[in-house]
Amino acid sequence: MIFGYQPFATKDPKIFENPEDFVADRFVGDGEKMLKHVFWSNGRETDEPTPDNKMCPAKDLVELLCRVYLVEFFLRYDTFTFDFKPSVLGPSITIKSLTKASSTV
Repeated sequence: MIFGYQPFATKDPKIFENPEDFVADRFVGDGEKMLKHVFWSNGRETDEPTPDNKMCPAKDLVELLCRVYLVEFFLRYDTFTFDFKPSVLGPSITIKSLTKASSTV
């Protein structure tokens, strides 16, 4: 998958508490207000795509498909192992093994 490089957009310590840490629920509940500080494809996360702002018209579809992909991944596999390599441009993650789910929903 190819994604925008969000760490640049979410590491401002004036806005985000613990900007260097992954906080899974950073944008959940009251944190949803912080979405206005996240930039996506020529605009803020909370903006709607228009011809004037040149945002990707499939912005919302891309987010939905990524969520569906993750749900499907965790439904299909009980465990997985991976190699993690930090990098200046972002981490590299290589999946090494997968254990199929014992039951499917």
